[in-house]
Amino acid sequence: MSVLVPTSFRATSYERTITNDGWFPNVDLAEFRSQTGLGDTFGPDRMAAAVQAAILEVNAGVRAWRSAQTAACLDQVPEQTSYGGVPEKVLFYKRAVYARARAELLLTTRDFDSTKSGHGRADDLEVTARDYLRHAAEATARLCGKPRIVVELI
Repeated sequence: MSVLVPTSFRATSYERTITNDGWFPNVDLAEFRSQTGLGDTFGPDRMAAAVQAAILEVNAGVRAWRSAQTAACLDQVPEQTSYGGVPEKVLFYKRAVYARARAELLLTTRDFDSTKSGHGRADDLEVTARDYLRHAAEATARLCGKPRIVVELI
């Protein structure tokens, strides 16, 4: 009896930290993966690219708010309530980044399956991706101390 053992197999590692700008918190890829429930659907390189893109977008979206802050980093912004020992601004920031990254991953899923049944599933994912983009916008607004929804009379 013989056994075939693949030697080129390499374990996929999600143990990676995406370094931020020093003011906003770094993002742990394993934490992102577990909190978003993505599992092994997307590889670590693809997840890392989506998280980096999300960090860029969220940081750009809160640039004006950040420039008005005098704290050394986000978790030192005064007058924050902590939940589980984590300041609320950090939780809002991570929610914005995670939701935006998940939306990007879902929006690019269509590229990988172009069959008729795949298009139907991708259309469903676009709706879900829009929901995640909305969640990211709401978290960004809350981070900046704004209401979740802005309504104007036209």
